[in-house]
Amino acid sequence: MMLLYLSMANFLSDWVCFSMAPVMNIAEQAFTGLHPSTLVSVFLAFNVVSSILEPPIVQRIGLRNATVLGCVVMFLGCLIKSGIPGLWYPCYGSLLIGTVFVGVAQPFFQCTPALLAANWFGSNERTLATTIALNANQFGIAAAYVVGTNLVKTPDELRDYFDIITIVSAVLVVGVIFHFKEMPPTPPSFSAQGKLDMEHEGSLWGWVADMVKLFKAPGFIHTVVSFTTSIAISNMISTFLASMLSPQGHDQIYIGLVGAVFQVMIMAGSIVFGFAVDKYKSYWSVTLICFGLSCTFLFVLSVALNRELKSLTLMAVLAIGFFVGPIQPIAAETAVEITYPSDENTIVAVQQVFGNLFSSVLVPIFHLLRDPFTLQYAGSINMVFIIGVASMVVFASFRPNLKRSNLDKSNSEYSLLIKNEAAAAASQSTRPLLSDSAMMP
Repeated sequence: MMLLYLSMANFLSDWVCFSMAPVMNIAEQAFTGLHPSTLVSVFLAFNVVSSILEPPIVQRIGLRNATVLGCVVMFLGCLIKSGIPGLWYPCYGSLLIGTVFVGVAQPFFQCTPALLAANWFGSNERTLATTIALNANQFGIAAAYVVGTNLVKTPDELRDYFDIITIVSAVLVVGVIFHFKEMPPTPPSFSAQGKLDMEHEGSLWGWVADMVKLFKAPGFIHTVVSFTTSIAISNMISTFLASMLSPQGHDQIYIGLVGAVFQVMIMAGSIVFGFAVDKYKSYWSVTLICFGLSCTFLFVLSVALNRELKSLTLMAVLAIGFFVGPIQPIAAETAVEITYPSDENTIVAVQQVFGNLFSSVLVPIFHLLRDPFTLQYAGSINMVFIIGVASMVVFASFRPNLKRSNLDKSNSEYSLLIKNEAAAAASQSTRPLLSDSAMMP
């Protein structure tokens, strides 16, 4: 249930962020001078600021209260964005302010999946749990493409669209307040018990020292690079997919369907590879496989856009989603493994800061590299391809030391040994003794 609520919060936050990306032309008619990519940049910029402040707040008030706080702030942002009949109606200013509120709220669910996974799930379930919660936002973007393209046909229908999002946000707030819990009565793993024994309430700004300590850990910077690149690639495709497909002659319904399936492919790939990592602990090799195939299909997408090959464009977009999606949650779990017993929330917060900051800078650059004659983004995709290859090389230069998994494994083996010895001792004590007469010849 806790995983469901955190996933729903992530789902809704990115639905708000990308709500107008699939209907850019209609949004520009409704709000003069607005390009939806501007709202994405604003969202990501304030997300970065909030991600910096989020770790000490979570340390001070706990996972449950932080999640409730984030959901309430997100609801206020949705309400400001949609307006209240008789008081105010959606305008350029309300869109910006509402987007700021939701951008500030998102880190309270986007940075906490690894913490929730550590609190609630065993060692063979954590990566999959982190994957589901962290990438649930992709379904939010999918909802933006499906609901937006089917519901919004005219500028006047944008108001109804915003009202629906606000109602969903209100329902989520009520559910989180009444049902969301901090942690189960019993820790689910040895490493979780160890973290619980060491937990303390840090000072409000003590997280700065924690961040510095993280970057001193061997390999942490490599996980930040992979996480940042993964989120940047998925954000660029999600933001500009409609602009990439429109010049090929596709209508709004087709664009909405492709955008939704792209997000589903991100989650599907994340679940498949997350399950493999949980089972085999192959963080390093799976990340490199995903990087290699993501870069391959980025190159294919560039060629397809340049030559206006519609079928190849579709295949490349969906393949990128399937292979780039898993990198983000696996990078988060890899960082938790190599820095154990560091705070999981602080780890993901640092990665989110760099990921969203890089994305907010990359969005306008990506748009500027568009071909002014064909209006296509082949050159922009080439830039992302180069970034992907460079990040893959960086990540390949280290091998992770899985401290947390090794601890769980050693404690499990020790517990099994004690259990077997106890069983053997019990067997010996219950064996019938031979009588003296039976021992005589």
